[in-house]
Amino acid sequence: MSGARSHKRREAGFSLMELLVALTILALAMGVVSLSVSRRSPTFEMRKAASETASLVREARIAAQSSGRAERVVFDAEARRITGPGNASVSVPEGIETSLVSSASAGPSAIVFFPDGSSTGGKLTFEILGRRETVTVDWLTSRVGRETAG
Repeated sequence: MSGARSHKRREAGFSLMELLVALTILALAMGVVSLSVSRRSPTFEMRKAASETASLVREARIAAQSSGRAERVVFDAEARRITGPGNASVSVPEGIETSLVSSASAGPSAIVFFPDGSSTGGKLTFEILGRRETVTVDWLTSRVGRETAG
């Protein structure tokens, strides 16, 4: 027998210890990533509130047209809450400045959608750290849009 054959051949691959070390490093990395994702930035919170508000406003528009009666979206600055049809609501996190500009006929803190597809129109603005998201409602078409600045 040849001496080369008498030596055990080393199999290609990883040892159990190498796999355990790699898995431990991966678990630690995943923990760090999940911690950084769970701490949401103020800008993220503002954009989330604006997105949820735009959805709520669109729901009010659809509800007015399908029910045949006017629907209101009301902004309560003290409660930091925007409420739509069926008591659906969006909470505005602390630190985010908000303002609503709407027509006088809707009241200072509401946008009204009518069954004919029109609305009182308005702009609801969210602002934090010099960044701004605005949800707009066209008074004639009731088209809902979003604008970003900063």
